[in-house]
Amino acid sequence: MIVISFVLIIHAIVVGVWSRGFKQNKQVSNNLLEPLTVIIACKNEEHTLPALLSSLKDQTTQPFEIIVVDDHSSDLTNEIASEFTVINNSGVGKKDAIRTGIKHCKTKWAITTDADVQVSSTWINSMSSAAGSTSGSALIGPVKITPHANSIFSGVEQLDYAALMGWSASTAIDGNAAMGSAANFAIKVSDYPSEDQIKSKVASGDDVFAIHSLVSSGKKVFWVHDLKACVEAGSAGSIKNWIRQRVRWGAKAKHYTNPKAVKTSFWIATIGLIQLTTLGLLIADFKSTILAFGVLWLGRAAIDIIFTKKVAAWFQISTPTLSWLLLAITYPFQIPTVFIYSFFFKAKWR
Repeated sequence: MIVISFVLIIHAIVVGVWSRGFKQNKQVSNNLLEPLTVIIACKNEEHTLPALLSSLKDQTTQPFEIIVVDDHSSDLTNEIASEFTVINNSGVGKKDAIRTGIKHCKTKWAITTDADVQVSSTWINSMSSAAGSTSGSALIGPVKITPHANSIFSGVEQLDYAALMGWSASTAIDGNAAMGSAANFAIKVSDYPSEDQIKSKVASGDDVFAIHSLVSSGKKVFWVHDLKACVEAGSAGSIKNWIRQRVRWGAKAKHYTNPKAVKTSFWIATIGLIQLTTLGLLIADFKSTILAFGVLWLGRAAIDIIFTKKVAAWFQISTPTLSWLLLAITYPFQIPTVFIYSFFFKAKWR
């Protein structure tokens, strides 16, 4: 029990730092709007792209330009985007597509998003306002998961991703962010990292490696604490797709150089393995380990819920009560599941 208590104390301290960091974020109001060029990297998005392009035309503040970069689609993506600037990817994959779009920007700032997201009419206005007031080289915009149905599993997805966003926001207080999403990421065109810095050979990480590169070179990356700037992404749709998504994310973790990202990844993996170890001991010898098992699993769940509930409230996320329980039960299994699954499936962006 001494070891279990020590583990929980460390986890409480770690999560407490995240919670304090997230709470320190404040919404910044600014009337100076920085012109933004929207870059949308696409591959076979004929079914999702029309809704996004329609919402971009309805913005209260129009983007300077909308650039759709087609990554060798075999459907009607190119034709659907034809009323905007359409560029064929000069390379292969999402990272090359974004870089191709960056090269064609005529503005000081660019903002990336994904073809399958939903944006509110205030998105460009809010992100432009943040860009106009920041001293940083990039901005992490909020992203939340919008489920197809109010199911228990969809609730788990929402909470899991909200916690990730909350942690990302907590790391960016001093401009030294450790994580973000390319679904809502604004950056100064002149500061966009080189091909080597963004680790082009890794399928995922067009967002996180850009952030790590900027921070390591002394540039600042801040979080935009404004719900009007939020982008809504669809759920994975199935457990299989959700696992594959986590495999894609997990595949890049071994390439992290950012101290915050490395330390957090290490600790989450460590406490998860400790939990699974207590589960194994419980199965082998129920009577002598049930107390340690219960204290560790319930203790971690309570600590995580305190943080995640605060972030979920900010994102205005409401989920079934059982989603919280399912997340607490399944979270320790994510790491070994991703590890095993990665042996059979190669990570790719589309």
